[in-house]
Amino acid sequence: MYEQFPSGNSVCLSTDTEQGFNHTKNYLIQEGTPVPFLVLLGVMTAEGKVIASKYDKFRQINRFLEFIDDVLPDIQKTAGNGHPVHIVDFGCGKSYLTFAVYYYLSEIKKISVEITGLDLKKDVIDFCSKTAEQLGFSGLTFAVGNIAEYTYTHDPDVMITLHACDTATDYALDYAVKHNCPVILSVPCCQHELNSQINENRTAIAAEPETPFIPLLKYGIIKERFAALATDALRAEYLESAGYRVQILEFIDMEHTPKNLMIRAVKKDGNKTGNSTALHEAESLTAALHVSPALRGLLQD
Repeated sequence: MYEQFPSGNSVCLSTDTEQGFNHTKNYLIQEGTPVPFLVLLGVMTAEGKVIASKYDKFRQINRFLEFIDDVLPDIQKTAGNGHPVHIVDFGCGKSYLTFAVYYYLSEIKKISVEITGLDLKKDVIDFCSKTAEQLGFSGLTFAVGNIAEYTYTHDPDVMITLHACDTATDYALDYAVKHNCPVILSVPCCQHELNSQINENRTAIAAEPETPFIPLLKYGIIKERFAALATDALRAEYLESAGYRVQILEFIDMEHTPKNLMIRAVKKDGNKTGNSTALHEAESLTAALHVSPALRGLLQD
């Protein structure tokens, strides 16, 4: 039921010789030409060669920029209003992707942009702030803070969250919805909440007439993965019910990380009522599983 986004990225060509294969790869950031932030973060050499141990990171960065490029028309709508594009990255960590988005939008696409990266670790934020200063990225700032308590100076035009653990993702999504954020890019991580609730309520689930879920709850690893998928499916439904068109996409290949799903949501123009069908479907699933997802409660506050 999720709507499709237009594709057709405009990309640069780069040669990928990893594992002895010579084949052409399409990259938005081209290998062979030194990119200052990649050199400073240890992904590239000063000559522009991607360091072998960082090749997965290089591909992850380019993959993320493809997602940004796909929604660039939606992002540029805000840039056309005479103010910079405001982006917030919740749980930014070492900020490879934060630096990449800033570089891509400001240096390649020449879009005025202001990005704030937020993380709980002061040493990480200090490192990122120093790196941004060294690069001369005046529109890129970092702050120490908690997603649930942070107050952003501007309502964000784009909200990014990469591997925010468990319900931290829900707090970020709630923030984006309540601040009418036009574009959401979220890669969830460690979805423990529903798995715990299913464990607690398994007897009640099994008592439901003709419940189809018992085979999915019988084996621990299956139950855990089912709970994680149900978590993200419900997040997508709640975003649809809030007026977004949503995709759940493969972020990077499963061989590199099992936490590879991205929720990409774009606010529908003029849609203030949302999708009541999506909300009904979410309520049906939560009732059948006897669970109460954090995002549902947060959005109801």
